[in-house]
Amino acid sequence: MEDIFSLLDNVQKPGDLGVNNRVLIVDGLNLYLRAFAVNGALNDNGVPVGGLTGFLRSLAYAIREVNPTRVIVVYDGAGGSQRRRKILPDYKANRKPGKRITRWDAFKDAREEKDAMKIQFSRLIEYLDFLPVNVISIDRIEADDTIAYIAHTLLDEDVTILSADQDFLQLVNERITVWSPTKKKFYTPRMVMDDYGVPAHNFLMYKVLMGDKSDNIEGVKGLGPKKLPKIVPDLLTQTTLDLDFILEHAGKGEEPMHKKISESETQLRLNEELMDLKNPPISGELKLQIARLIEAPINLLSRNDFIMMYSDDQLGNAIKAPDLWLREHFVKLNTLAKQTHE
Repeated sequence: MEDIFSLLDNVQKPGDLGVNNRVLIVDGLNLYLRAFAVNGALNDNGVPVGGLTGFLRSLAYAIREVNPTRVIVVYDGAGGSQRRRKILPDYKANRKPGKRITRWDAFKDAREEKDAMKIQFSRLIEYLDFLPVNVISIDRIEADDTIAYIAHTLLDEDVTILSADQDFLQLVNERITVWSPTKKKFYTPRMVMDDYGVPAHNFLMYKVLMGDKSDNIEGVKGLGPKKLPKIVPDLLTQTTLDLDFILEHAGKGEEPMHKKISESETQLRLNEELMDLKNPPISGELKLQIARLIEAPINLLSRNDFIMMYSDDQLGNAIKAPDLWLREHFVKLNTLAKQTHE
C-alpha cells in the first residue's frame, strides 16, 4: 500500500489529481474519544485541551500516512443510535453515561469529565471549520452507516477509513482500506486474513457469529475465532457467504457447535441486521442528503482564523509551529479543495 502511494506521488502533482482520487474518511467520535481518554493535557490556564489537540495531531498523522486528496470527518447524527436500539434495546448498554473514561486524577468527578468532553468537542468542530475538510453529521444516522454508504456507494476510487472499530473491516477490498489508529496498521484484504483468519469479504459473517462485546451484541456461546473456521470452513473460501448458507450448513452438521449455531438463529439474524454496513438502512431522502454534502464545495483553509483561535485557546506547544503544521498537512488538500469551487 505504501509503495503504491509513493509511486503515485512521484508521478502526480496536485493539479493532476482529482479531489476523490484518494479519500480519507475519519470516524470522528471514535478518534476524538480515544484522544480524550489518553491525553489529559491542560492549556496555560489549566483548562483541559487534550481531546482537542490529540484529535488534531492524530488527524495530521493520518494525513502524513495516507497522503489523501480529500478528508471527510463523519460524526453520529442526533438520534443516530435509535434504529439499532429499537432492534436491540440493550445496544451499547454497557457504555454507561456515568462511566469514567480518563485517568481518575484528571477530573474531580464524572460530571466534570463529561462537561470537559463536550466543551472540547464543540471547540474541535470550530477548528475543523477552518480546515479544508468535509465535516458530515446526519440526524438519525450513526457515523458507521454514513461512512459505509460514502465509501461503498458514493466513491469509486481509493478510500481509507480511519477508525479502531472492527466493523469497518467488512468493507475492506482492493479499493477500501481501514487504518487502525490503535494498531497503527493498514487493513488490506491480506492483513484482515492474517489477523483474523477469515477473508475480508466474509468478515461480516465472522462478526455475526462471534458477536461484539463493545456493542453488547451476543454471539454463539462457546464459539471462538480458532474454532470458527473448523465449524464453517467455507468462510475461508473466495465465496461470499450469507447467513442462510451458514444456517443451512449448521443444520446438516454433526458437531455440537453446529447445533448451537442453529439454535441461535434468532440472535444471529438480529446480529446481521445490527452489523451489516454494506447495506446500511438509510432512506432515499437521507441518501440524497449525504450525496449533496459530498458534492458540495469543500471548506477552504482559513490559516489566520485557525492560528488566532489556537492562540486564544492558549494551546502553547501542543502543536509546534502551527503555521508550518498547517502548510505541511493542509496546503495540498486546500489546492485540491479549490477544484470543488470552480
